[in-house]
Amino acid sequence: MLKILLNIVVLSFLVFACQSNTKHADKESEEVIATIGTQVLTKEDFFKNSIKTINSSDSAIVAKQQIDNWITESLFYEEAISKLLDDEMDINKQVEEYKKNLVNYIYQTKLIEANIDTTISNEEIENYYNQNIDNFLLKDNIVKVNYYKIPLKASGLEKMKKLFNTQKENEKLQLNNLALENADNFFNNDSTWLYLEDIKKEIPDLRNQPDLILNKGKTMEFSDNEYYYYLKIKDEKTRNNSSPLSFEKNNIKTLIVNKRKTDLINSYKKQLLSTYYQKNKPK
Repeated sequence: MLKILLNIVVLSFLVFACQSNTKHADKESEEVIATIGTQVLTKEDFFKNSIKTINSSDSAIVAKQQIDNWITESLFYEEAISKLLDDEMDINKQVEEYKKNLVNYIYQTKLIEANIDTTISNEEIENYYNQNIDNFLLKDNIVKVNYYKIPLKASGLEKMKKLFNTQKENEKLQLNNLALENADNFFNNDSTWLYLEDIKKEIPDLRNQPDLILNKGKTMEFSDNEYYYYLKIKDEKTRNNSSPLSFEKNNIKTLIVNKRKTDLINSYKKQLLSTYYQKNKPK
């Protein structure tokens, strides 16, 4: 049966109660605001969860909204328990299963933190890479580059242009220092792979260039109204080919550590099972 005791007297009381001292709460705690099936909203429950406002007119609106929300959720709940099957409402079983999984996860995390070794040698990384090389295929093109983005008004621009193709170590150092002083952005680490798409984002004129022309040894220069761009492709790897070990190194470290975690927990659980059977084997 649906019974809702909502009227102007109740709302007036709520507005007054929200603004007045709560010392009368115990006395009025059993007074009922609304009843929906088995669900009962008392004034005490309402006050515990109500949102307090300063303005009295706001209090009336907020109180009405809160009661309407409670009624809506209660109506939905009553309909749910009338329509769902018993096995669909076996909440205790679901809660217990969730609790077991959560407790096991917390304990598993503590076991891993206390026992896992995260030190990984380069030899382990190389072995893993070689044994699983078919799993390391590039999904996008990658490149090694020398790249510079320099404002046209930079005082050192012309000096830098003369040094871009130098092979002398002292001139490479000079170029790096000039880049620090003049370039808005630059990258000249010959050992690091970058996604080609990330390079294209840096150079507007490069975005419409086909990837086919951006091959090893290619040098390109661009200018717009603000910047001069220099790009040299030192090396390149295309999608669907094997990804370089250096590009996958951090990923492989994560994979190795995750495998160690899995092996650790599986080993520990096997030990528990073995101990259980040892203790409970027939005499």
